Amino acid sequence: MAIAHTPDGVRICYDTFGDPKAPPLLLIQGLGGHMLGWHPELCAALADAGFYVVRFDNRDVGLSQKFPDGGYRLADMATDTAGLLRTLGIDSAHIVAQSMGGMIAQELAVDHPDFVRSLTLIYTAPNHRSTFSGQDLVEERMALPRAENRADAVELYVRNEAACSSPGYPTDVDWLRTLGGLMYDRDYDPDGAARQLAAVFASPDRSGALPKIAVSTTILHGDGDRLIDPAAAKALHELIPGSTLTIFRGMGHELPRPLWSDIVALISGNAACISTTPSHSNGARP
Repeated sequence: MAIAHTPDGVRICYDTFGDPKAPPLLLIQGLGGHMLGWHPELCAALADAGFYVVRFDNRDVGLSQKFPDGGYRLADMATDTAGLLRTLGIDSAHIVAQSMGGMIAQELAVDHPDFVRSLTLIYTAPNHRSTFSGQDLVEERMALPRAENRADAVELYVRNEAACSSPGYPTDVDWLRTLGGLMYDRDYDPDGAARQLAAVFASPDRSGALPKIAVSTTILHGDGDRLIDPAAAKALHELIPGSTLTIFRGMGHELPRPLWSDIVALISGNAACISTTPSHSNGARP
């Protein structure tokens, strides 16, 4: 892992997979998630598909810079993202983003379009008001007491992630325990996630700006998502010209391992500007 300093002076922690000469693909994580949440085997699969994969900690989480006073919006996090690419000497990248990260990616595509080659939006929404159906679940998680030690943090993380589980696929509890421990070891700071959530709520509705997105865009969601309703994906699809939509049966607010090959294929096809699914494929996969 390495540290980059953006042109605006924000410290961002990142790491990479694959051949630096391959087309760059940037992964943007969701609320409170360390970059480790992008499973290394999934990152390796994307690298094997021909990409130079970059993942990073958003501001206020992991080993990236903390903003204890808060007061920022998703647009600021998009500027961080563009700044990271610029600092790494990457003029543009394929963007793959989940949940809050997908909201950041929308801001990036609207405000910094030159940095975006293609866009994959995974279980995300154009705003937090009408489609962020799991707001109560998120707020319940934020209200839980802080862990007192590593073991508590691991159990708390597994408990929190239950809201993201997929009704059609088994939960990988071993991975969740491993990830929870790794995140605790790197930096345990629930307050940072709360500030990120405040940024989500403070950011304006993007619906009016999304029709400006001109790059190849694919939208992925699960019909079992309890945090962000699949209606959000359908709204994005209607707003972003030429986008494709895939609703996976049985998938929640996570990326189940059995779907990785399908997901990598959709990302790769989108990056090549090839539609791998019909424009309206609601409930059709797998």
